[in-house]
Amino acid sequence: MLLLLTLTLLGSRPCWAAQQYGQGGGTYFSTTENYDREITGLRVFIGAVNNIKSIQVKFGDSWDDRHGASGGTSQELLLWPGEYITEIHGSFDMLVHFLAVCTNLGHCISFGKSVGKQFFAFPSQEGQVLTGIFGQYGLLGLKGIGFTWDFPLVEATTAT
Repeated sequence: MLLLLTLTLLGSRPCWAAQQYGQGGGTYFSTTENYDREITGLRVFIGAVNNIKSIQVKFGDSWDDRHGASGGTSQELLLWPGEYITEIHGSFDMLVHFLAVCTNLGHCISFGKSVGKQFFAFPSQEGQVLTGIFGQYGLLGLKGIGFTWDFPLVEATTAT
């Protein structure tokens, strides 16, 4: 409950925070302070033992800070205009090992190797999309990950 309250207070829009997947522990991170811009890409860094070392989110035209442990080989997902992340599948044991990210346009990309306990993350309401990522990490990589969902931003248009 405290995590949900913290995430809500950090964002400029209301959000819904799902649970965190994984064992957790370590340093906490959150991208929820960037609710004024849409997620337009993900960069995931994979370690030598097929674990997720760190994650970086692209909001609008710029990349957010990298969250997690250093090192790893990067893989990227760049979204098309009007494309949103609508579901995430993954797996973990001591570390997060796998993420499969799917969009409203039917595109899916996977990062890492599926090992351990599986999870499936979806928004609580139809039409919501991924708006933030939070979790915890240690020296070897991500130890827990969670996702915030909300409705996409709608830009105001001016009729002439």
